[in-house]
Amino acid sequence: MIIDSHVHVWTLQPDRYPWQPVGGYVPTTEANVSLLLDAMDLAGVDRAVLVQPTPYGWNNTYLLDAAREHPERFRVVGLVDPHSSAAPAKLTRLVRDQRAHGVRLNWNLEPVEVWQDAAMQDELWSCLQALGIPVCIQMTPDYIDLAHSMAARYPEVHIVFDHLARPRTGIGASDKEFARFLQLAEHPNCYAKLSGLNYYSRQRAPYRDVWPLLQAAVEAFGLQRCMWGSDFPFVLQHWSYADALQVVQGKLGASQNDLEWILGLTAKSLWW
Repeated sequence: MIIDSHVHVWTLQPDRYPWQPVGGYVPTTEANVSLLLDAMDLAGVDRAVLVQPTPYGWNNTYLLDAAREHPERFRVVGLVDPHSSAAPAKLTRLVRDQRAHGVRLNWNLEPVEVWQDAAMQDELWSCLQALGIPVCIQMTPDYIDLAHSMAARYPEVHIVFDHLARPRTGIGASDKEFARFLQLAEHPNCYAKLSGLNYYSRQRAPYRDVWPLLQAAVEAFGLQRCMWGSDFPFVLQHWSYADALQVVQGKLGASQNDLEWILGLTAKSLWW
């Protein structure tokens, strides 16, 4: 079984699913569930984790509708306003009533100081712990110290770092900054998402210069804490969905047993 741990979907139907952008981006091209399923079926991908895109803000309706229509294939990682006093209550409703299976925090959209409010963080993270759901974090290396702090304070919360925490473009696997990210593997509740290669590569697809980063992450975190993600639909701007999968399948020197974890079992352990 192959599971894509990181996809975004939206539809250009703002009357039914209105844009409420966090960060300013509003899509102009279609990336609906049907297009995703076509790409998955062509590549032999069985399931996917739908990660709420920022153009929908805190309204997770489109993803939740998709998961209800395809319950065997999709799980939802939603968004709530993390700075709202109502965040714990809204997150609880999102999970218990609306059947989401996780939440994402976009740390990188605000300065690290904003996220160092202990009271705000503790309320939300205590709720995460009580609900027993994983949190996906989008961040840059500037937030690594904060990530260490939260992982230590909430050891029961599974923390997934999207896109290898977005290393700086052109960085090497032996670079001190990337080594600091790899040290997050010392926390057994931390996971690495092998995704978004184009964000930190100096090359065009297949991004050979960052393959060593993927290999270093697997070595540090271990097979059972690494997972592949396509970053659909953005992956299609650079190469095909199937090609992105084939790099992990055939270019990293991974054994069949390794691939079973990276391409499915790790994600399954968190969301299914």
